[in-house]
Amino acid sequence: MATKEESYSSPSYTIIRQQSHTAVNTTAGIQPVLTFRSRVAAVVTGIGVVLASVSSVTLILTLLHNGSVAAILTLSNSANEVAREFTLTVNRTLTSITDRFEVSTAKDKGDITVVYEWRIVPGTAYSLNAALT
Repeated sequence: MATKEESYSSPSYTIIRQQSHTAVNTTAGIQPVLTFRSRVAAVVTGIGVVLASVSSVTLILTLLHNGSVAAILTLSNSANEVAREFTLTVNRTLTSITDRFEVSTAKDKGDITVVYEWRIVPGTAYSLNAALT
């Protein structure tokens, strides 16, 4: 009798997951609450942004992957752009607990929600002890 493999280590095991982070943006710079880290090796396949309220006409968001600029997104209140996605040129893989995605704002005050879409890399793991030493 054939059985279906459903464990995380199976090469055919692919489930797209979503995780959202919401922050009240009060100052320019990196918003720590919007940072995404994975406890297992993962590939980030999409990153969306939703604005609940922004005080100025234009908001510029910068997406950082391990401290390097990965994408820039400009949202305009005058064009009613309340939800958009960052354009990722390639899928970005997080291979250690120190790998991260961060969102930085140029200015403004308002509520920002970032939704990360990702999947686990089957059969991989990394050690917290290795990251700390």
